[in-house]
Amino acid sequence: MRVFCIFFTLSFRTGVSSQELEQSPQSLIVQEGKNLTINCTSSKTLYGLHWYKQKYGEGLIFLMMLQKGGEEKSHEKITAKLDEKKQQSFLYITASQPSHAGIYLCGGDTQ
Repeated sequence: MRVFCIFFTLSFRTGVSSQELEQSPQSLIVQEGKNLTINCTSSKTLYGLHWYKQKYGEGLIFLMMLQKGGEEKSHEKITAKLDEKKQQSFLYITASQPSHAGIYLCGGDTQ
């Protein structure tokens, strides 16, 4: 059985300054039971990062928020880690299941 996951590149623009968050890979097909990693890289220093999931035809679901460099959080075989120095976050899914299928989005906080 296969799990289909889609990832998008997001841009946030406020006033004169802008922050761009880029996710990779942008799309991915994963076999059930396999592990996968999603990377979210920022063009500016991250002071916090949010991960969301959206299933087809449904609204966004908040997964977790990371606020400190090196911080790591887990929930239902999904783990996220924030690396402030490299301005990026990783979302890891362990032993993927059909329930993991969906669109995963990251959103960042800057100062």
